[in-house]
Amino acid sequence: MITVGIYGIADTTHGRGPTYTHDHSVALMRDGRVLTVVQLERWTGRKHDNRMPAFIGELLGRLVPADEEVRFVSVNAFVGSSFVSLDGNLRIEPKREVGISGELVPAEVTWYPDGLRRRPAEGWVLCHEFAHLASLLPFIGRFEDGALAAHIDGGASRSACSFWTVRDGRPELELSSWDLLKDEVNNFNVNPGVRALLGFAAEEHLDIPGRLMGYAALGQPDDALEAWLRERRWLLEVDDATAGRMLAERLGTLDPRQRPGQDMAATIPRAFERGICDALQGRAPAGGRLYLAGGAALNVPTNAALQRYFGEVWVPPGTNDSGLALGAAAWVEHLDRGPLPIDGPFLHRFYVPTDEPDDAAIEEVAAMLLAGRIVGVCNGAGELGPRALGHRSLLARADDVKLRVRLSETVKRREWYRPLAPVLCDEAARVVLDATAATSPLSRWMLGAWPVDPAWRDHLAGVIHLDGSVRAQVVTDDGHNRWLHRLLRLLWRRDGIPALINTSFNGPGEPIVQRHADARACATRLGIDGVVIHGSLHRP
Repeated sequence: MITVGIYGIADTTHGRGPTYTHDHSVALMRDGRVLTVVQLERWTGRKHDNRMPAFIGELLGRLVPADEEVRFVSVNAFVGSSFVSLDGNLRIEPKREVGISGELVPAEVTWYPDGLRRRPAEGWVLCHEFAHLASLLPFIGRFEDGALAAHIDGGASRSACSFWTVRDGRPELELSSWDLLKDEVNNFNVNPGVRALLGFAAEEHLDIPGRLMGYAALGQPDDALEAWLRERRWLLEVDDATAGRMLAERLGTLDPRQRPGQDMAATIPRAFERGICDALQGRAPAGGRLYLAGGAALNVPTNAALQRYFGEVWVPPGTNDSGLALGAAAWVEHLDRGPLPIDGPFLHRFYVPTDEPDDAAIEEVAAMLLAGRIVGVCNGAGELGPRALGHRSLLARADDVKLRVRLSETVKRREWYRPLAPVLCDEAARVVLDATAATSPLSRWMLGAWPVDPAWRDHLAGVIHLDGSVRAQVVTDDGHNRWLHRLLRLLWRRDGIPALINTSFNGPGEPIVQRHADARACATRLGIDGVVIHGSLHRP
């Protein structure tokens, strides 16, 4: 039997970009194991794609065997709890209200795969909040008793945050709230003052948080400015023009290259970090375990602060809405079978080989990187979530600032203030970074920050932040990323190169590539020096 998780309820608007629902996905599991996940954007080439009702028939037709039993579990959203395909051939409708809990609400499934004959299937609906947490299960196996679990996001369902305590292997709800932390989260994606300062449109709200985090690192938090912003509810209740005028009067300028704007941008993340840390640290003793999910868990400085308090912080690679379908399917499988087999983040197992790539080109790739070239990688299955983790990455030396500028601003055409991240093998990480980096769960999926040993900062000049830290990914020899681990270990042991730049393999406004043909075409458009296709090096 195949379990099909779906996150894809239709949005309520049809504007230039997704509003309430985005990053639609479908996940297939059997016998506790992930068969594949499909973030819709990787299927269609449209970033943050939220048109699952239009594509679910095609996806199921290609991915689900005709002779196998199927059960569905759909994830609810702010806009409702019933999933209906655009052609009406699949309907998943809960038989009662879906509350905030880990309960699987029985659903009526009406499924006509060919449009003519009904195919029997059972189904459920799982709440959005819990699906975020359950998306951890394929990577941890089970929840540990006594741990604190939390979801924090933009309020895509019935709450903006929820807090849970794990008892008997199951998170039990302690508190959910629409208002708690709502302003702190909204400041990252819908704050009109931020849009006015950085020149973003409202339709870009899904991409603003990452840009704001990069820009904020240039400034220093300002207590007086924070008080002024709080008195005006962070300008969240005014339009962009009014917010811009008020900020210009308060700051004296809206030039993003000037310090006042940078300090304003730094003030917002500090308030975000304080709010989340206060909310979570007040609910658990120091040194405990924290499971954290939702879009807010992509905030690396906040994750780093939480790690200093909790003994262990786990965030799934698909912590944004891209992981919801996986969470739904994983919860059904877990309830049936108990602890799940531990998997890696490379779960986009469609249209590509999933076996280990050939190692033959590693020496040649190493030589290109040492010579200051940029190399794209398209190996095996693609990564779940928004972070490239070595299977769909652009790699370059991390010690060359000019190379960073070329890669970030010329090749990918990113904003001048956005930093890049390094990837290291665990051997190098133990020498170059804080001792916790090599073993922290946050380092596996580039979700934490660690200080760099002063003696090694020049070796990471292209990726180091102003505070001397890096948003690092650490690769171990665990079988999930063997090709990249071999490359990094070779550069470290033979050439003394501790790290490479690792950024996503995509062009501006595009999703990360998935298919080999997409990788070749993207490499040509970007003008990079070479691309590895399942272990084989190709030059333009």
